Amino acid sequence: MRKIYFVCFLFMLNGLFAQKKDKLNPIAVYEKVWQEKNSDARLKLIKSIWLDDSTFEDPSASIKGQAALNNVINEFYKKFPDAVLTSGAKVVKDNYVTWEWKIIDGKKKEPIMGGRDFARLNGKGQVSKIIGFWNTEVTLSDAEVLQNLEADNYKVVAQYYECLFKTRDFVKMAALIEDGAVYSQAEGLPYGGTYVGFNEWTKMYAKSTEFFDLEIEKEPTYFSDATKNEVIIYFTIKCKAKKSGKYLSMPISEHFDLKNGKITAIRPFYFDTKQFAEFLKNRK
Repeated sequence: MRKIYFVCFLFMLNGLFAQKKDKLNPIAVYEKVWQEKNSDARLKLIKSIWLDDSTFEDPSASIKGQAALNNVINEFYKKFPDAVLTSGAKVVKDNYVTWEWKIIDGKKKEPIMGGRDFARLNGKGQVSKIIGFWNTEVTLSDAEVLQNLEADNYKVVAQYYECLFKTRDFVKMAALIEDGAVYSQAEGLPYGGTYVGFNEWTKMYAKSTEFFDLEIEKEPTYFSDATKNEVIIYFTIKCKAKKSGKYLSMPISEHFDLKNGKITAIRPFYFDTKQFAEFLKNRK
C-alpha cells in the first residue's frame, strides 16, 4: 500500500512540474523575443505567444498588439545594438509569473538597465499582459565583473599569441603591451634575461631566432585567475636547432600578468630548461 501511495505522490509531483514548465514556456519564448535582433524572425516568435490585445507596459512604453511590441524592441536595439539580456529565476503563482532581469552592453561589458517583470498568462500558452519595473541603480555583480574581466584577458593573450607565432605582426602586438612591461626569460637560455619594455622584447625575439626555428605542435590551452589578472597558457613547441639541425618537442607554459586590458609581464616556463639550453647550443 505504501508503494502505491509513493507512486501516486511521484505522479502528482511530475504533474505539478509539467504544469509549471508549460506555464513558463511562453515566458521562455518571450525572453527569446528580446534576444532576437532580426525583426522578421522576432515577429514570428511574438505571434506564437502574443495576442492582438496583449499589452506591454514599462516606463518607456504602453502598447498593445504584436506589431507594436516588435516596434518597441526594434527601437531598443537601434539605441543599444550590443545589448545582451540575462534573467533570474521565475516565481510562478496561478497564472502570474515574475522574475528579475538585467541588460548588459556586450562590447563595453557595462550594465544598461535592469528591473523586474510581472506577466499574466491566459492559461493557453500565451501572454496577456507584461508590466516592467526598472531598477535605475542596476550594477554588475562581482561574479559578472570577474567573468567579463576573464573574457577580456583571454582575448588579449590570444591576440598576443596570434601576433607572435602566426602573423608576426609586431605593430599590432605593441598595442597589447603596457609601457615598461617585463619579460623574464630563463637565465640558462642563450637569450635569457629580463627585458623591460616592448623594444627590448623585440630584441629578445630577434636573438632567439638566431638559435632555432619554431613551430607550434599543440595549440594552447588557457587558464585564468581573474582575481589576480593572470592568464596561463599551456602549449607544445617543436624546434629545429640551427647549430645542430636536430629537432626537439617540448611543453611550455607562459604566465601573463595584465592590467587595464594590457600585458604587464610574461614569464615562460620550459618543461626542461637545461635540456632546451643544451639543445640550442650543441653543434653535434
